[in-house]
Amino acid sequence: MSRYPRSYIKTIYFHVITQGINKNYIFEREEDIKYYIKIMYNLIEKQKVEIVAYCIMNNHAHMLIKAEEIKELSKYMQRLNTKYAIYYNKKYEKVGYVFRDRYKSEGIYSEEQLYSCINYIYNNPVKAGMCNKAEEYPYSNHRKIKNNIVEDYNFIDINENDGICQNVLEKFLIENNLELEYLKANKRKLRELIMILKQKSNCSLREIAEYTNVSRETIRKIYKQ
Repeated sequence: MSRYPRSYIKTIYFHVITQGINKNYIFEREEDIKYYIKIMYNLIEKQKVEIVAYCIMNNHAHMLIKAEEIKELSKYMQRLNTKYAIYYNKKYEKVGYVFRDRYKSEGIYSEEQLYSCINYIYNNPVKAGMCNKAEEYPYSNHRKIKNNIVEDYNFIDINENDGICQNVLEKFLIENNLELEYLKANKRKLRELIMILKQKSNCSLREIAEYTNVSRETIRKIYKQ
């Protein structure tokens, strides 16, 4: 019998890599990493995924995620990176791309590959010279798994605004399968979003400009069309 290629084999484990645009830092400070971890865990309640292993570096993140359906993984990663991109651009007053591409994912097809992936994820900071042992790095769940520690990231106090405008924006992007960075080029969808935010959610043009990273003047002109 011929052997099927991996792409035809069902798997529920995926090694996911997300990276900053041009390999730039996307986690400038400790609180940024903590915020990303916080929303990582908050969002698993809404999507049918499990986080097996993770390691967050300054300009990229590695995760081993269990997902019964690939569409659940896609929805989860889109929500995670969209939410963080909005937070990051707003906090650092930046405009444009935060992440390089959407994200990369590779299926895990054997037990050997699974443990190799976990080892690779945890040893990223060791290879980068940031620590001597994987368990010393504070921004992975290596220590939590090894010591059976259950840690809830909901306690992290981050100055975030999870108001109506942001929630509507996130929902719109997910439902239309759009990335925040591509909105500017899609005038039709941008106008559709502006009308929803302004007329149905009562968001100001200033708030819309702030959350979409589009200039207030551009927002005003599109709204007046």
